[in-house]
Amino acid sequence: MISIRFWPVAAISVASLMGLAACSPAAAPYEPPPPAPEIPADTAAADMPESVAVTAAVAELEEAHDDAEGHAGEPHVHGGGDLAITREDDFLTVSLDAPLANFGLSETKVPEGPKAEKYAEGIVEPVGPTTCEETERSITGRTDGSHGAMTVSVVWRCKKIDRVEGMLVHVFELYPAFEHIDAIYLGPEGQQVAKELTPNDTEIDFD
Repeated sequence: MISIRFWPVAAISVASLMGLAACSPAAAPYEPPPPAPEIPADTAAADMPESVAVTAAVAELEEAHDDAEGHAGEPHVHGGGDLAITREDDFLTVSLDAPLANFGLSETKVPEGPKAEKYAEGIVEPVGPTTCEETERSITGRTDGSHGAMTVSVVWRCKKIDRVEGMLVHVFELYPAFEHIDAIYLGPEGQQVAKELTPNDTEIDFD
């Protein structure tokens, strides 16, 4: 916090000037204050006037805060993730988006090729009295400097999809760095179910 102090001597000076102005026949002409001295770029903070040093420090902190805030224009929270489940005809598509660090990966390189698909293995399981078969997996990723994320997608085909009651999420068991997941189910007739999943609550019901 920057405090501004008004010293007694300043008050006395002001009073004296007011008295002189009252006694003089005409007010002195206005003279603009002298321009602020330029501070060389290589001047140390300790050698700067206090007001200039404070302004420079605040600007530096704001710049560092802005750098820490933005990562590809999106929030980047380790431990969190977003899960979307959509249904169309006999298919259920599950997409999990999260930072690479949640999967125990470096955030500077997205996994590629067949080895990347292992991160989709076993992450979810349809729940209900029917049979579903996994038909497709895909991995897409993105990086921004020292931060990266990826989207893991799995497609299931179910024989009697109306009997699927929900989805059991095994992500917390497979990747302990996950702390919570914001999940949403989008049904074929516009139904929506949203829920926050945690290691102690890993199932989202579709009803």
